[in-house]
Amino acid sequence: MSEEYEYRHEVEDLEQKSATAARLFDVRRIIGGLFVIYGIIVLIAGFTASDADVKKASGININLWTGSCMLAVGLLFLLWMKLRPLSAPGAGPKPEPARPGGGPGGGPGGREPGSGTG
Repeated sequence: MSEEYEYRHEVEDLEQKSATAARLFDVRRIIGGLFVIYGIIVLIAGFTASDADVKKASGININLWTGSCMLAVGLLFLLWMKLRPLSAPGAGPKPEPARPGGGPGGGPGGREPGSGTG
């Protein structure tokens, strides 16, 4: 009994570490973080742009627009990661809770198909 308990404990520990590593190296976190960092840098360049720089871009402060768009995309990636977190690798979908009258023929009336009543 003790060996079985140790084995289960070890498996649960490895599953937890695997899930943590999967969340840590989520691609959405990396892409979102880079977009946020670069967006802030380009946004600062847009705020400090001279009139000559704006004139070169046909009167549009391109750094300001690009930086704000990059920042928005990065924040969307991070929001997506927060709203839809990764599950542990190899973990199947969570089972749905049992409903009253569930099982075979769990529709209206709870009768099995072909039961002859109806």
